[in-house]
Amino acid sequence: MSTQNTLYIAEPIFSEKLQKFDSDSSFPPIKKIGITTDHPERRERELLGTMSPVKVAIVKAWTAIDARKIESLLHTVLDNTRLDGEYFWDGNETLIDAVSEFIESYHPEAQEIIISDDSDVRAATEAAQKKNSQRIYTEVVPKLESLSIEHSVTKNGKGVRFKLGEYQFHIGGKTGGRYTATIWSRTKSTEQALAQFPFAQECSANSTDDSPRIARIPMSKLETIMESITHFVESQNG
Repeated sequence: MSTQNTLYIAEPIFSEKLQKFDSDSSFPPIKKIGITTDHPERRERELLGTMSPVKVAIVKAWTAIDARKIESLLHTVLDNTRLDGEYFWDGNETLIDAVSEFIESYHPEAQEIIISDDSDVRAATEAAQKKNSQRIYTEVVPKLESLSIEHSVTKNGKGVRFKLGEYQFHIGGKTGGRYTATIWSRTKSTEQALAQFPFAQECSANSTDDSPRIARIPMSKLETIMESITHFVESQNG
């Protein structure tokens, strides 16, 4: 199988070495969409770097496609979530599935390359996911239940989703003791969200008008996010 012109999605995670200094840390929900003319596993080793404190795992890769054209299209579509260069915010942890479904639907000629996980990358990933899942159930879920908010934990255990009126919420991405809450709505504006949820901020200056992602409470203590949610719930009940 040719590995030329390969599209890949990578997921940065903290290394085990870094977690020794802060066992409460996990990498925020960020994905890298790039291309390589080398085999993805060799590219992954380049991204890892022997001295880097961050491990970067390639989780999906496809060849036998015009990878450069598809990469450019994906970067354009996802521009409102771009953090820097090829790195994108994936607050609701759906980017990998969305890109996979897009390629399966519109590029059936694509050949997926199976990635063999490096043992230390796999161990660090599993450790981070386990800690995230435990925190979601022990920290976030009880607070939502105390407000009688129906919710669902994401399938990877990294976050929790729920609905508040005409808003959709996702809480996840704990890093250094802080979470990020992302707010979506098809009917409410960013200005309305900022008014109804204290501490909320506009997502980015380049968000598109048709994006349902309208605001977020970034890298905040859980108490701050819950205070914002409680304010909205009480305003609706009062």
